[in-house]
Amino acid sequence: MPNKSILLIALRSDVGGGSKHMNSIFENLHNDFNFYIASPLDEPFGKKWSAQLRDKFLKLPHRKFSILHFKNLISFLRKNNITVIHAHGKGAGIYARLVKMFLPSVKIIFTWHGFHSESYNRISKAIYIFIEKILSRLTDLFINVSEGEQKVCLDYRIYSQTKSVVIFNGLEDEYIAFDKNALRKKLGLPENKFTVINISRFDKTKNVSAFVETAALLKDENDILFLLAGDGEEKQNILSLIEKLNLKNILLTGFITNPVEYLSASDLYLSTSLSEGLPYSLLEASMCKLPIIASDVRGNNEIVVNNANGLLFNLNNISQAADYILKLKSDSDNCERLSDNARKIFLDKFAEKKMIFKLKEVYEKIIV
Repeated sequence: MPNKSILLIALRSDVGGGSKHMNSIFENLHNDFNFYIASPLDEPFGKKWSAQLRDKFLKLPHRKFSILHFKNLISFLRKNNITVIHAHGKGAGIYARLVKMFLPSVKIIFTWHGFHSESYNRISKAIYIFIEKILSRLTDLFINVSEGEQKVCLDYRIYSQTKSVVIFNGLEDEYIAFDKNALRKKLGLPENKFTVINISRFDKTKNVSAFVETAALLKDENDILFLLAGDGEEKQNILSLIEKLNLKNILLTGFITNPVEYLSASDLYLSTSLSEGLPYSLLEASMCKLPIIASDVRGNNEIVVNNANGLLFNLNNISQAADYILKLKSDSDNCERLSDNARKIFLDKFAEKKMIFKLKEVYEKIIV
């Protein structure tokens, strides 16, 4: 009988697409496979996994490589006779692939959740790609969450196509047809403003500063509100930029635990990311019937079909994004058409059950 023990590993377990993805795998497939998890004790997922799994959970540091924790990981794998590791994110991928040097029989599956090299300078980018090519030799299978992500990896010759598979991120359908005005009242949002929302981790790749700069272009439009939800390492820079531009049309909520409510209370989603894997924030927006205006970059442009469920703008031209916001605000019929299509495309392509079915197939094939 095959050993169905699988270790899911990540170096963050706070709010974010990678953590949400890993939790979805665990929740949907725990009856089919014997899961172990190695991650930090972040909120909300790390502490939840630790409480549920107890001895089958291993604590790792948040986004940091540690020799001591690597040794603990090796011992944990040996003790529990784990034969498959599925790593999520770059940091976890380093831990997992180095394991292969000490335990060569362990099968390694790696999901990037976004091959982000855009924020690197030329030398750093070359070093990063070189390291990934070396680590590729210690990887049995790559899972890309978008076709664009797979293409860039193939273009850089990090791996051959036979070592990779594309499985789109999927999301559990939590949509409820809320009364928008009642929901805005509950959330303390103005009822009479066209609301443009972004829910994001504040880091360089998410490029939240461009969201703020778009708001600045429309600061004289008194009936438009920009709603920015999230937190992260770039928060102070974002606050400083808002203060510098003297913006009164941006509302910051901080970290939120009820994104579906905030999305359902809004009129439009705006993403200004530099690159993505396949962003859960846009999947959530689509699920909630929000038209999307997004930067025309990898990941975004596999969810947003231009002029079908949203509009794509040139990343170097945020005035185009501002023009699109005004265009949709003034054209309620088109806005409604994009809204209906957003929901339809979500159900057709990005439902959670499709992702889980394909991941189960991958696990069953790699387990021997």
